[in-house]
Amino acid sequence: MVLLFLPLLQAHVLHIPLKPLNGVTVETEQPKFNLVSYRSGDYAKQEEAYVGEHFGFREPVIRLYNQYLWSCYRKTYAHDVVAGKQGWLYTPESVSDYYGNELLRWQPSPEEARQHFDREIRYMNRVRTILKEYDVEMLAFIAPEKSFLYPEYLPEREHNTNTFNASEYFLEKFKETGFPCIDMTGWFGQMKDTVSYPLIPQTGAHWVFPAVYAADSLFRFMGDLKGEELPTLHIGTLHESDNHGADNDLEKLLNLALPIRKRQGYSPIADVTVESGPNSVKPKVLFIGNSFMWGIVNQVPMKDVFDEVEFWYYFSTAYTGDPLMPNGNVVDLNLLEKMLDFDYIVWFTTGNQLNKGTNNFANSVILTFGINDSLRWAYIRRIADTITIGDEEHVSTNIDSIRLYKASAILNLHPELIPELNCYNLTTQNSDIPYAKVIKDIRKDSTWMAAMEAQAFLRSATIDQMLHAEVDRIKAGKPLYKDQIDEIQFSLRCQEEVKERMIRLSNSEKLMPIIREKAEKYHKTLEQAIEDDAIWITREKYGLDHCRLIDDPDAQIVLPTTQDPAL
Repeated sequence: MVLLFLPLLQAHVLHIPLKPLNGVTVETEQPKFNLVSYRSGDYAKQEEAYVGEHFGFREPVIRLYNQYLWSCYRKTYAHDVVAGKQGWLYTPESVSDYYGNELLRWQPSPEEARQHFDREIRYMNRVRTILKEYDVEMLAFIAPEKSFLYPEYLPEREHNTNTFNASEYFLEKFKETGFPCIDMTGWFGQMKDTVSYPLIPQTGAHWVFPAVYAADSLFRFMGDLKGEELPTLHIGTLHESDNHGADNDLEKLLNLALPIRKRQGYSPIADVTVESGPNSVKPKVLFIGNSFMWGIVNQVPMKDVFDEVEFWYYFSTAYTGDPLMPNGNVVDLNLLEKMLDFDYIVWFTTGNQLNKGTNNFANSVILTFGINDSLRWAYIRRIADTITIGDEEHVSTNIDSIRLYKASAILNLHPELIPELNCYNLTTQNSDIPYAKVIKDIRKDSTWMAAMEAQAFLRSATIDQMLHAEVDRIKAGKPLYKDQIDEIQFSLRCQEEVKERMIRLSNSEKLMPIIREKAEKYHKTLEQAIEDDAIWITREKYGLDHCRLIDDPDAQIVLPTTQDPAL
């Protein structure tokens, strides 16, 4: 009776904290009772689903059941994990790629896959040629694939002999076309028997300490491409670590009661230092790719190697800063200006993911560099006129928006629909490229950028807005913002006032409760709330909120005749 009633007591009375299950959980809401849903049977189904996710001691019960399946049958219901031999775990995509089945998950047929890959490789070579004209080097990096490094532990399956390996195909074509690429699977395969630890952990999907060696090779390769000397990595002696996250990332998804025995122990780590020589340069680099990049970021002091690092995770989420933090979606960025702003662009992928091609990367950049936005939208509207909307979509009142959205998606997948972007004869370039090049030159000039930051404060603008406004003035032959010395000096003085006012606000017993309340209300840090108030007071003092770049780019800042010492 105690065993029967314990789950009920845990769910409604005891509420003992339990270790949560790993993986993605979609919460089921508790249904509301009404006669209609009760009579139809929907209430019973919804309530059963809710109780199944909220009964007492659910987590340990599930772990015990999973442990029973694993220990007795080497079986798991985790969709993202494949059980191999001797306790080895793999991702299903990697196993499917080894046995030749992954290609057909993403491509209609091997023949169409070759055509698709050939087109994207031509696009990448074309973009690289354009970028090199503006001193930007583009290259590919293929991270190691566990199934090909350790096939001896894979579950026995039949090979599909009617397909081909996408990674081998890309590597061959890159070599033929001269596109720079560095491949880790082949190199790691040669060295795996010379190290005492697995290059990719037994129960993990990603690398640990080998990421450091891969980074060293990648950085040297990048420097050789442009004839530059990048800072050098020094890798210390390997030692044990208490952080086994990457060792167990697949095992965690099994949600077992007991850990899987590691036949060769946990992966070690190494202390990494960076040495810069007298001729070393610290470039700006953009990485576009997958989660293997985190193995490098977490172990290498990137700020000591590069002046700036940006990571576009799966060409979807943009990570910036130090440490790298999510900062919006790639689709919202000005792709043309961003790519020209870096010294190196590294397309970072893994063998099994090459079955998807370039994950829409090559298509997007060729659309961006190949044509102007006006021509692109003209083709989108032309394609939209040919799209038929189904009856189920007529409930929407904005049919034109649906057509335009679908047309844009079609063009993103098939830029060759525009004759100028036929992969065999790319004849045009976006006329905004020189415009973006000027912005890149301004960013490289520290004095000019300091002036832009000062003007951005005065004119309630972002740095990007100021850069665009400055280029517009260059094209129009107007006086430049960077040459308005009095305004820049006034801005610097205002910013000093902001710092002093922040100290006064922090020490104010009367105002701090109000600022704390605003910080909570608008989900800001306390420091950010104090700074925002200090900026607002300063701008109000000098009437700067009446001068916004977006309203009047030519507005003259009214400068005070004398410096007011009062805060």
